[in-house]
Amino acid sequence: MAEYIVLTSLTPDGRRRVHQDPDRVRQVAREVERLGGKVMAQYAVLGPHDFLSVIEATDNADMERIKAEISSLGTTRSLVLPAIGLAKFARLLSIEPYRTEPHRWQTSPWARIVRRAGRYWVIDRHVRRYCHPLHIEGRERLAHVRGGAIIIANHSSHFDTPVVLSALPGRIRAKTAVAAAADKFYASRRKRTWWYSLFHNTFPVHRGGGTKQLAYPLSLLHSGWSILIYPEGGRSKSGQVQKFKHGPAIMAMQAGVPVIPVYIEGLRAVMPKGQREPRPAPVSARIGSPISLAGVTSLPEATAMLENAMREIAGVPAHRPHAPEGEFAIASPSTAGGGGS
Repeated sequence: MAEYIVLTSLTPDGRRRVHQDPDRVRQVAREVERLGGKVMAQYAVLGPHDFLSVIEATDNADMERIKAEISSLGTTRSLVLPAIGLAKFARLLSIEPYRTEPHRWQTSPWARIVRRAGRYWVIDRHVRRYCHPLHIEGRERLAHVRGGAIIIANHSSHFDTPVVLSALPGRIRAKTAVAAAADKFYASRRKRTWWYSLFHNTFPVHRGGGTKQLAYPLSLLHSGWSILIYPEGGRSKSGQVQKFKHGPAIMAMQAGVPVIPVYIEGLRAVMPKGQREPRPAPVSARIGSPISLAGVTSLPEATAMLENAMREIAGVPAHRPHAPEGEFAIASPSTAGGGGS
């Protein structure tokens, strides 16, 4: 036996008959069973069809015969679609379309060794090829940073992460994990999601996932790791600094770690949004002084401090503090996967 989805639209005469006799729908179901089929489930639906039924029949030919017999009544028009088993369908509904859990092995000693060995081939050679020349300012401002930190950067290209990692001192870069959009870099259709976790040290972040998304990055911060995240929440088409999300400020306030702003300029010429292949162009990365949120209790104020620090090193006017938001979203940035890796 096979199961089929049957989408039924009533003709004007059929609607009149159902209105006059609501039991008419059950009469059709009984007719299906008389013809050898079995109605497993039936629902009234909104849209171009009036009813959705799950019908069990012997095979396609048997189902077509049942459809023809019912249609000959002149009150329905039906569309028959092959269906999967109801139990299997229920299981499919529970499958995530993308990975939401991090690969926790990514911070293990062996993963760090492999990442360091592959650094030139995966990231450095692409930065040297396409970011030419690459000018880095302010690295000396991080001389006294010890332990975990939150690194924030403006977001205009898929090439942002390789450049930010290249701008950081080696001791910070070696223990920096990168938040990555789960629906893009950890989608179920991808066969090598582990690649990003291993070679770019990324972990999946569900866009708009709320506070539950904080647990893993906070555990990394408490263990002395740093987190690279893009507070704008998406790539800027204009290249201008966009309004910040609250996620980085929340993490900094909860973990008690400094925030390091990095402003990147020139990457819209290398790989702007919508372009798949990079092209060479001059790029600069300016690192600002670490920001402490110690003593700050207002989330909008903390977020405004971070945004204005970024705007300052970008050389653009500051913004007034944000109004409180009912829901925050951890920004879901790109990974270093651009640039031909």
